[in-house]
Amino acid sequence: MRPLFAILLALLVSLPAIGGPGEAEDAVTNILFDENLENVSYAFRRDGFVDILFGVAVPEGDYIRIVERIRKHPDVPGILAGRGKGNYCAVP
Repeated sequence: MRPLFAILLALLVSLPAIGGPGEAEDAVTNILFDENLENVSYAFRRDGFVDILFGVAVPEGDYIRIVERIRKHPDVPGILAGRGKGNYCAVP
């Protein structure tokens, strides 16, 4: 029994940490803040996946770079990104 427990414990410790919705939200918010981007709308699923929609005014290069940053973040298990037909602006 002890060897089996030791194997299971070793597997659990060696698995990569995957964040939930709270960690994913923090990661996406920080990335968007770092990029100084407000022209975006996003929501989080219970499993931490992010659905994000960028406004048409976001340049293609910025869109690709930001999506890659989010995709590579260890606390974001997945991303579904797209470009909208309008713009999303924060109202002061």
